[in-house]
Amino acid sequence: MGFKINFDEENTSKGFELVEEGKYEATILNAKAEVFEGNPNIAFDVEIRSDVNQPHQGAKVLFNTLYLTSTVEEYKENTEKKRNSFLVACGYKGKQNLDLDEVVRNILGKSVLVYIKHKPSKKDPNQKFANVSFVAESKVNPPVPQGPPIVVGDDDLPF
Repeated sequence: MGFKINFDEENTSKGFELVEEGKYEATILNAKAEVFEGNPNIAFDVEIRSDVNQPHQGAKVLFNTLYLTSTVEEYKENTEKKRNSFLVACGYKGKQNLDLDEVVRNILGKSVLVYIKHKPSKKDPNQKFANVSFVAESKVNPPVPQGPPIVVGDDDLPF
């Protein structure tokens, strides 16, 4: 079976577009507990929300790391502030002892405000990539389902 297509060599993808530095409303897509040089951290990915009027809607910012502790004295206070701001943005309140694996499960799908900065690639300093440098509480409401709830019963299943 054949089909015809219209081809135009001028209308091609030019590669990915680097997300500009700035603040964006985003959703946490993936998160994973990790350890780097003996210190626990959270590796996470975000997607810039499409339901908020802002540039780069739907763009994903991947391979971000939130360091939870630091053994380097000059970074300790800043690391603690970033960690606590991230957890407040994800809905944690008050003082509590948290289980890292539980936190990683609970932050998935959370709406947050991210601050994007450009970082140079370790392999090629001339190449830059977007990175979440700070996470704060979202300034807009999380997405709300529209319409009546969808109920799926046994009669709807094909088996």
